[in-house]
Amino acid sequence: MSVPKLFDTHAHLNFEAFQADWQNVAEDCRRRGVWVVSVGSQFPTSRQAVDVAEHTGDGFFAAVGVHPIHAHEAAHAFDYKKYSDLIRSSKIIVGIGETGLDFFHDEKTYAVQREAFVQQIHLAKEFDLPLIIHGRNRVDSTASCYQEIFNIVQSERVTRAVVHCFGGNREEAKAFLELGFFIGITGIVTFRNARTLQAMVSADIPLERLLIETDAPYLAPDPHRGQRNQPQYVEYVARKIAELKELSYEEVAVATTANARRFYRV
Repeated sequence: MSVPKLFDTHAHLNFEAFQADWQNVAEDCRRRGVWVVSVGSQFPTSRQAVDVAEHTGDGFFAAVGVHPIHAHEAAHAFDYKKYSDLIRSSKIIVGIGETGLDFFHDEKTYAVQREAFVQQIHLAKEFDLPLIIHGRNRVDSTASCYQEIFNIVQSERVTRAVVHCFGGNREEAKAFLELGFFIGITGIVTFRNARTLQAMVSADIPLERLLIETDAPYLAPDPHRGQRNQPQYVEYVARKIAELKELSYEEVAVATTANARRFYRV
């Protein structure tokens, strides 16, 4: 297996937006030296993430889990045995998630989200896999999902996790870093109005604790904002981080790729 130039640690080649051309996108990633983890959001997309990775080969991996916005849906409720069996059936699965808490859509489902989150923490521990944590605050920012997530992971003694597409504040970032977690940075960092995130990347989050990600097909970075995002665009994230930290692009590419390989153990 060749050494990657970049590592998109969180994408969704398994989603409908890529149904018609994921093979072409994956082949372009291979040509560019970009490794990719496709992340599930419920059982069908988790299984599809495994299929994509297995059919694509070296440099492509899968994570499986139930996204908090689906946790309350009867058809997609977390089933420990189904996910355990899926993990046992494939060596291409490198993480559990995405899971966590989402207050943006409906905070009333918090109890169900929390239970699914805790169960996935237990699954990650059983199979010695890292946790991919999703968090999103209420639209009015009156309730912080990150504080609740912190309380849960601290109580459950989680030691190996990434806070995907981090949208919290400095104090919350510091708390997660003190637990030994990684912080995931998406194309949002390239947006002109992302001043708070840019300041944290510049001064508060060490390079050795950063993972770069696209969340494709969502959150395309400038200059592709508003278009379908793709794993190849992780390069724009790396370049913006280099600018903010006053480092070379090559330094950031090498460091974040090493971080990702260490995190996922690949």
